[in-house]
Amino acid sequence: MHEVRMPQMGQSVEEASIVTWFKKEGERVQAGEPLFSIQTDKAEVECESPVTGVLRKILLEPDVIVPVMTVIALVGEADEPLPSDVPPCASIAPAPGRDMPEPPLLETALESRKAAGDAGRAFVSPRARKKAEEIGVDAKMARGTGAQGRVIEADIVAYAATVSEKRVTPTARRMAQAAGVDIAVLEGTGVRGKVTKADVAAAVSRPDAAPKLAPIESVKRIPLTPMRRIIAKRMSESKFSAPHYYMTVEVDMSAAKAFRAQTTYKPSFNDLVLRATILALRDYPAVNARWAGDAIEQVADINLGVPVALPGGLIVPVLKQAQDMTLEEICGACKVLADKARTGKLLPDDFAGNTFTVSNLGPFGVDNFTAIINQPDSAILAVGQMKDRPVAIDGGLCIRPIMKMTLSSDHRVVDGALAAQFMGRLKEILEVGQF
Repeated sequence: MHEVRMPQMGQSVEEASIVTWFKKEGERVQAGEPLFSIQTDKAEVECESPVTGVLRKILLEPDVIVPVMTVIALVGEADEPLPSDVPPCASIAPAPGRDMPEPPLLETALESRKAAGDAGRAFVSPRARKKAEEIGVDAKMARGTGAQGRVIEADIVAYAATVSEKRVTPTARRMAQAAGVDIAVLEGTGVRGKVTKADVAAAVSRPDAAPKLAPIESVKRIPLTPMRRIIAKRMSESKFSAPHYYMTVEVDMSAAKAFRAQTTYKPSFNDLVLRATILALRDYPAVNARWAGDAIEQVADINLGVPVALPGGLIVPVLKQAQDMTLEEICGACKVLADKARTGKLLPDDFAGNTFTVSNLGPFGVDNFTAIINQPDSAILAVGQMKDRPVAIDGGLCIRPIMKMTLSSDHRVVDGALAAQFMGRLKEILEVGQF
């Protein structure tokens, strides 16, 4: 009997959760065939079966966070007996040599759900909640078939199908949503059984006529996803361990605009900033460094972190050895990484090894901001939007496309004079338009 374990997806990943099992207990699986997908703090990743056999036992349900290398399933032959000590799904066995927190994570999660469930609250998995938002139904109205009555994605789909079969007038639908009445159980008195506003009004006046939502609380409690948990942890560690300081420069992007207009492949302005940053880091390698406790480590390669905003948080894929890339190569590589990030296809190597990060909120209409250093980097560049502004040139007033950039630096590694020289060089490259 082979033990399938929660895989170690990179050295920084300590825990993960199952998103989907692609096989059911009793189904045959081939080595190399996708068996399940997991959600780490970075991305959703499909994982292959390490062996060929029958999926005899699933030991971990979706959306429960456990340490990596935890046993999550057993694969063997159809007639092979299960071990006598195999734990139930609500009790996960720790991997040999790895201590399981006491009490086990899975038991703690299920017990806390049960306790809250006894108080009348509905529990909805993250995937189910997302599905409900996509198709426009109230997740709390669905009947949960998951562990301890948890509402899972399949429950949302089933509930949505039931609701869609109902003939409901637009006014009745709005009234039901406002009053928290479950349309699926209403008996319509309109033509051919259509639910009317009178039916909803009757349900509101007779509480036993249709299930109602619990009163809306003034505080909405949102459970942390693995991604949000690790973002909070790392940003706190960075902010409180690295002495940040900030400096801002304004850049006239006229030359950059003219350069971009002459290219055939039309790089984005962010691509131009990335290329200029790489050139500036090549001139000032002391900024491409990290704090090592008893030393400062200067890294030969420029591995540029390029943040991508996702619904669940922020992920930072990395352009590896960017000092060897042309502008056109940077443009293509950024598009590939962004697509992989948004489709959950990033591999651990895609978001590891960053030495400097560029965060651009210009597309969101932000003029200027300060960013928290993405450790182990010692600096991060925050880029605002390019905006036509009046500037004084040779005693006259002119309109120029101005962009503000702010460098956050770790004072243990990057002194103020070095940061100023780096920003001056970066500004020069962009204003001259030499990429």
